[in-house]
Amino acid sequence: MTKLRLVIDTNILISGLMSVNSLPQQVFDYATSQAILLMSDEVQFKIT
Repeated sequence: MTKLRLVIDTNILISGLMSVNSLPQQVFDYATSQAILLMSDEVQFKIT
């Protein structure tokens, strides 16, 4: 079965990394464990 590919809004992505047990974190966790998270080079640079 093909994994779902997701693009997440930058605000959701950052909130998911910063807020423990929040809905944005649940979305981020799902995207990184059950799907393929797609992001631009610029966004990846900002979060690393």
